[in-house]
Amino acid sequence: MSRLALLALVLAALPSQEPQVRFAGYDLLIDTGGRALAAWQVEVTCDPAKGKIVGVEGGEGPHYLEAPYHDPAALQGGRIVVAAFTTEPGAPSGKVRVARLHMQETGAVEYTPKLVVAAQPGGARFGAKVELVRAGGKK
Repeated sequence: MSRLALLALVLAALPSQEPQVRFAGYDLLIDTGGRALAAWQVEVTCDPAKGKIVGVEGGEGPHYLEAPYHDPAALQGGRIVVAAFTTEPGAPSGKVRVARLHMQETGAVEYTPKLVVAAQPGGARFGAKVELVRAGGKK
């Protein structure tokens, strides 16, 4: 047997070094600082070589239970814009879980959520803090 054939046989027997794929859910939180949250839009990005956004579902409470608006074509990529609004009275305030994003990860991934807009009933915009926290409490 030639050395080249022996090398090919040994390499074929080695386990593949494919990255391990895992799935995780992340809660998208908006801290309104006490203002009522009637409308919001957030952009989330990551390195698509290490993570992909594969699903979007709603948040909590009666106002944001439905999945937020998003472009389904953005799924399986590294950038998505999600948004929702409510016209119902009693819009939530404080730290509000507005959505859960589902991710497919193949490495150490850093997600960057960016608040595009937050608005009170009547449309007045305000600054708010946004964070993406692994479901179960880990950042």
